[in-house]
Amino acid sequence: MGVMYLAFFNASVVLAALAALAYFMYTFNQYRVAQDAKNARRRGGKGARARAALQPALATVGGPLAVARALRLVPGYVANQSAQMSATVQRVRGVGQGGAVAVPMRSEFEVADGALPISEAGAAFGRLGTILSWLLAFTLAVALLMRTLITGHAPWTNMYEASIALAEFLTIAYIYFEIRYKTRTLGLGASVMAVILMASAVWVGAAFNQAEPVQFQKIMPALQDNPILTIHVSMMIVSYAFFIVGFICGVIMLVQGDGPQPRYAWLPSGEAADELGYRSVTIGFPLLALGIILGAYWANYAWGHYWSWDPKETTALITWLIYAIYLHARGLRGMRGKTMAWLLIGGFAATLFTYFGVSFIVPGLHSYAGVKS
Repeated sequence: MGVMYLAFFNASVVLAALAALAYFMYTFNQYRVAQDAKNARRRGGKGARARAALQPALATVGGPLAVARALRLVPGYVANQSAQMSATVQRVRGVGQGGAVAVPMRSEFEVADGALPISEAGAAFGRLGTILSWLLAFTLAVALLMRTLITGHAPWTNMYEASIALAEFLTIAYIYFEIRYKTRTLGLGASVMAVILMASAVWVGAAFNQAEPVQFQKIMPALQDNPILTIHVSMMIVSYAFFIVGFICGVIMLVQGDGPQPRYAWLPSGEAADELGYRSVTIGFPLLALGIILGAYWANYAWGHYWSWDPKETTALITWLIYAIYLHARGLRGMRGKTMAWLLIGGFAATLFTYFGVSFIVPGLHSYAGVKS
């Protein structure tokens, strides 16, 4: 089973990298479309061919259009995508040159300019990223399940395991946003963060010998109350995943600025990113609160006191307060713009310190989840 675990974990690393590449190509296509549309407007419409908007972004072996055709052979793709693509192709056929077709965007969360088209090759790369994300979520879930069966405890008792679990929950959180809000714009940021998390897991596992499975009976007594540990830590990790999504939205908000016109048509507008960031926090915030409450209950059970101002407890509380300020300012005060973006980024920075900083810098009662050699 250990060999199968490694096989699924290694497959997850490869899938995460491929998903990041696919979403990069998708984002690059959006950029090319926006640039050519902008150039066409500057020429007063005389050069309305908009080469990159209506032609594949890259001329690879076999061509991106061949990739699009190949994707139609993927099981489930025909049922979910072919009918929709056929309809949109028929509506806009004849707009492109050389047989290429422009596919309209479907969501206000996708680009700042709702009329901005995307090439069929770009749409194919986006769907490829989606397929790879689903496969990544599956392989990570199987790897975590196998880790659980091997060790006999929940797969997040150290930083190696928790990083893998966070990559899994982040992928699921992104998939939820893609399905719910019809946007792939967050895919590049989410997949890159998943790659970073899995790379950190590989490094921690090798440097501190945390990849070696530790049997349930050998872990410290505070971790041997499995139900409490499973619920408490899982709530914290899931909340972190949604805060990462909020961080990506905060960065987009800063990039787009507060002006009446977004700086980049190929990104969501600042208002759309603000809305997505808010919705991510409304999911992550109550989960973080629940995780802190369960952690206090667990601390009283394991150590005889609910709160000891341990570094991880303190930083988790600070993180909670930052997001509480964010929700109060946005939901009750109606604040928008850069202030909200900086709060999203500040909350993510506090989350990072809670997750990494306490383990590497500040020792405490939670050092069992850190990087002790």
